[in-house]
Amino acid sequence: MNMDLMLKNKEYKEIWQRYCGFLDYSLKEFMQIQERLLLEQIEMYADSVIGKHIMNNKRPKSVREFRKLVPLTTYDDYADYLLPKNNDVLPSEPVVWIQTTWEGGKAPVKVAPYTKTMISHHRDICLTCIILSTSKAKYHFDLKPGMNFLNGMAPLPYLTGLLPYSIQGEYSVNFMPSIEAGNAMSFGERNMEGFKQGMRKGIDLYYGLSSVIVKMGESFVESFESTSSGSLFNFDLKMLSKLARAKIDHKFKEKKIYPKDVFDLKGFVCAGTDSTHFKDRIEDYWGVRPLEIFGGTEATAIGAESWSKNGLILFPNICFYEFIPMDEYYKNLQDPTYEPKTYLMDEILPEQDYEIVITTLKGGAFARYRIGDIFRCERLESKEDGIALPHFTYVDRVDPIIDLAGFTRITEATITSVITLSRLNVEDWFAIKKYDEQKRPYIAMYLEMNVNEKGEGLMDPQLIKEQLEIYFTYIDDDYKNLKKMIGIEPLVVHLLPRHTIKKYTESISHKMSKVNPFHFDVVEILNLAKSKE
Repeated sequence: MNMDLMLKNKEYKEIWQRYCGFLDYSLKEFMQIQERLLLEQIEMYADSVIGKHIMNNKRPKSVREFRKLVPLTTYDDYADYLLPKNNDVLPSEPVVWIQTTWEGGKAPVKVAPYTKTMISHHRDICLTCIILSTSKAKYHFDLKPGMNFLNGMAPLPYLTGLLPYSIQGEYSVNFMPSIEAGNAMSFGERNMEGFKQGMRKGIDLYYGLSSVIVKMGESFVESFESTSSGSLFNFDLKMLSKLARAKIDHKFKEKKIYPKDVFDLKGFVCAGTDSTHFKDRIEDYWGVRPLEIFGGTEATAIGAESWSKNGLILFPNICFYEFIPMDEYYKNLQDPTYEPKTYLMDEILPEQDYEIVITTLKGGAFARYRIGDIFRCERLESKEDGIALPHFTYVDRVDPIIDLAGFTRITEATITSVITLSRLNVEDWFAIKKYDEQKRPYIAMYLEMNVNEKGEGLMDPQLIKEQLEIYFTYIDDDYKNLKKMIGIEPLVVHLLPRHTIKKYTESISHKMSKVNPFHFDVVEILNLAKSKE
């Protein structure tokens, strides 16, 4: 029986148990599922070409043996097997190949195979997220067939494009825009068209990139500051009534019109690396607390919040999880030959940060794979909700990458190319990710200019910024969209006295052979700069 029929029969508790029942697991039950599914995966994996390569022709018989015998891996270990999309090397036949960009890799993209069973589990996870997005208490949610669903995410071959196809035949919704029309549009066009349709028909469910959702809210408020009431007649009667009422409040009460004054959203699902920083503003604009989820090309969707929307909870049957504590991560950063220790879900501590390591289950291709993301374990349980599983918040990427609002990822190679093309007299640099007063991410670039003793050749930081941005937008279209679509100022330039960075790198050379310029200690460098003044 699919969810449409269960909803019509008002089998709400049965729906909850089917899709959200994992929230009742004890940590011991969670770990038992993890162990059972990992051992099943090992049996398939050990017989495959890629499994023999990754596991060095070993066949671990337990979780302990698996963690002892199989090394931690990165995409470089899989690239030669996966990039040709050769099904013969895999533990199970893939139904679809999902892809994403590969920053600084040997190819422009990374690809990951998804088996029939993985797709089936992904469908269940999608429905879990939709249910929880409309929920404010256990067993309570607000769904019915045929709801208006604004889908603001990227289509296939990206992971988010699986959702419309995954839930077909299980739960029927009115996608805005339609799947076929949306696939023919750019990311920006698809979001704008979906929003336009939502203005006419109303929006019940919304799945989007957190940064874009905030910008949509801002644009909505701004539009009513200048739009005449004549445009109201373009809408359905139900929407027209809401818009007219909001217009009256705007005129006579001098009250700004927010999306929440017009739309009656039942559920909001948000994704993106900076979702934590945007969720309060989303709720302020739209009147609904968004449900944050986490997923990735290699890992699939692995976590979502509960009805309280107060921390990510990992799904037990999607991947097998290990966690690298930050002290071990830094040891490995200082010495790449050092194999960091990992801990299991029942071994981690609250208020600690961890790099997550995943092994894909159900015939997946990745074993002990470092996806490059840091999570904080906020607490080991939620007593008020009766949930006995750890709650996490997403922190950031650990790769030598600056991820801006889920829109683009800036690498060391990108910045080096930009500086070279700009022909600016930059002698040295480093960059870090920061957040402005509205919690929007940006790149803070610290530059040393090649100037003589008289200061000749020194430029104003604003002029340098404008010059660099010409080439950022030339190299990376998504960088341009940060301004155009979500109003972010992605770059701030600061100047340092000459040789400050050199002095800093010399001071840490005894600790590590090389430090990526995205990992510099900005406080220490600024103290060195101050001492030079």
